[in-house]
Amino acid sequence: MQSPRPFRAVLAGATSLLVVGLMPLSPAAHAGSGTGEANPQHAAPTHVHYDAPAQFRTPRADGSLAPRLQNLGKHMFPTSQASAIGQLFVNQGLNLAYGFNHLEAGRAFAEAARRDPGNVMALWGQALVLGPNINMPMDPASEPLAFALLQRADELLQRQARTAGHGGSLATQRERDYVAALAKRYTGHAEDRAGSDLAYANAMRQLAQKYPDDLDAQTLFAESLMDLRPWNYWLGDGTPFPETVEIQAALRQVIARNALHPGALHYW
Repeated sequence: MQSPRPFRAVLAGATSLLVVGLMPLSPAAHAGSGTGEANPQHAAPTHVHYDAPAQFRTPRADGSLAPRLQNLGKHMFPTSQASAIGQLFVNQGLNLAYGFNHLEAGRAFAEAARRDPGNVMALWGQALVLGPNINMPMDPASEPLAFALLQRADELLQRQARTAGHGGSLATQRERDYVAALAKRYTGHAEDRAGSDLAYANAMRQLAQKYPDDLDAQTLFAESLMDLRPWNYWLGDGTPFPETVEIQAALRQVIARNALHPGALHYW
């Protein structure tokens, strides 16, 4: 894997954040005394995270919750229940999440939900970006909100199942599986974080195995493993942790099939 790259700033809308390099999966960068222990001198980097201004979540005059941003790339995350404009905001949300602008990503997914209240993946996206990432642990105060969003998603899926035979829209099995996997990440109790992160990673492994051609499933699986040991992927003697091997394999597979996949490239 590549050595860590310099810091770079990502600007999206009115909110900016500092994105810390790429995944430190170079054994040389973590070589220690050869004792087999993680390098004690290597600490997770710190960075200035984004803050939401007071008006950040205030709807605009037209009711919109997020601006339609341009030049975020061509990557798409198709969903079955989105309108044309709603799908653009879903794409925007996931691309921003891959760029680690989780706050702005949440706004994009919220706007997707406003445009298409029946699109369960817009709720999924809002919950996804409230979780931890390799640069930041999850804010305990966000746990109830993330849990509530997944509860709403489950209720929506149940309501759709009841009305599917009467002209109602039904989410795909893939979408239901995405929601079920993410539900493992949130219990509503912040003290469950470590166990919930592991449960989510295991669920994402199953999702990636079930949908081997879904490159976003593979990428999000890799990220779920990265979140279990942020910036700590190698033993002191250069031996990768078992999760590191899985991360590398998943990301290699994605990049081999789509050399421009934004999530896989960032995590690599």
